[in-house]
Amino acid sequence: MSVYNDKNLSLKNIALTQFEMAREMPAAIELFANNPKNLDIQTRMLAIKINAILHNVKAEKFVLALGINDLSFMNPMFAFLHGDKKQNLDIISFDPTPYLKKSKIYDQASKGIESTTIAVSVPDIINTALKADGFLIVLLGSTETNSIRECIDAFSHKKSGFLLIHNYAIEKSPSHHLYAVERGLRILELPDGSGECLKL
Repeated sequence: MSVYNDKNLSLKNIALTQFEMAREMPAAIELFANNPKNLDIQTRMLAIKINAILHNVKAEKFVLALGINDLSFMNPMFAFLHGDKKQNLDIISFDPTPYLKKSKIYDQASKGIESTTIAVSVPDIINTALKADGFLIVLLGSTETNSIRECIDAFSHKKSGFLLIHNYAIEKSPSHHLYAVERGLRILELPDGSGECLKL
């Protein structure tokens, strides 16, 4: 696929590996998401980044906080893909069941979802995640202002992690740029519409 369009982005003459089923993440998304065709390139890039962090960052413990309802299918997906890290990977999200494709893999993966990983609100997800030890990976929607700023505050102190913001670079989304700069951090506004803040 060399041409891509969605409501926020147009690409041409580029290798769109985010959709190649021979690759790990597109295949995993196809297996776990109940409507994979509805997931745009921004969402796929966010999933790829989380996967890369889980593979490449050397940490004794990871805490993955997924604060977007319809992206909670990533909870069992990452638990499945990183089963070798089961002892040092905590995943907190909304209930992923409504967003999962029903399949044999679903039956296997759903057994790995612990009740302690299911939250009922974004503040609940963030409060639980911030209390846990380990490298923090957070995925939030751009309008979750208080929760995003709680993560920025944690990063401005001793917490290490990676904050990913869905639809951050969309025109009508709230900006957290100045809030981050005042705390010695930067949020990148990326062409796919997402934002990110890395603290090592």
